[in-house]
Amino acid sequence: MTSHSQPRRDSQRGQKVSVKADRIILYSNPRSILVLTHDITSSNLHVSVCAPIIPAKSQPSIINDSSSAILSFFSNTAVSSSRLIYITAGLMFDPASPKPFGGPKVQPGYVDYVGTTVPSLLQFLVESSFRWYWACRGRDALDFLARSVNKARKLHFTGNADFLNELMLKGMKKAGHIQWSGPVRIPEFLRHRPEPFSDVDGDGVGFTPRLSIVKNTVKKEGSGEGSLFR
Repeated sequence: MTSHSQPRRDSQRGQKVSVKADRIILYSNPRSILVLTHDITSSNLHVSVCAPIIPAKSQPSIINDSSSAILSFFSNTAVSSSRLIYITAGLMFDPASPKPFGGPKVQPGYVDYVGTTVPSLLQFLVESSFRWYWACRGRDALDFLARSVNKARKLHFTGNADFLNELMLKGMKKAGHIQWSGPVRIPEFLRHRPEPFSDVDGDGVGFTPRLSIVKNTVKKEGSGEGSLFR
């Protein structure tokens, strides 16, 4: 697939989350204060209602706490959280997805993301979902994010490395972190690692997708300047 057939992404814009015009939901009662939480007992990520506190929880703290909950949820696996974040993006970045991620094929909502690192990608997923809710457009985006995060982790535990690699590279491609065509070698720290009770053995190292080489030099997570994964 060539780049000219892909959704438009304006690389000159700043890293800013926008909410496109859509239907407004009028609430008869004040909206609940929601946050993403990692339920360790059930091993699931939930959209939870915050207990009333004074002062009220700020929007930046909700975004930070929710991002931390996702990282905590992904930390109890044998693979890098970066891999699971890319898999989540692969599940969410599709024109058929709920807004603000989906939309017209020529310019779905996910093309608003113009970041270059995994932390900025996670920030976009979380902040976009919450800002859609705060703009009185319902909680569909938040529920979709929670379902996608749970599904990414569940798929990891099924152990189908080739399928997971495809999803991860789809997320990288649609995030603009790799080009659209050509081969790419998956870095060591992004490779599949089977869980002790995974259904399939093997780490999927031999998978070679028809995608491109990463734009920047890929280094080990947090290993220095120029890395996509800081």
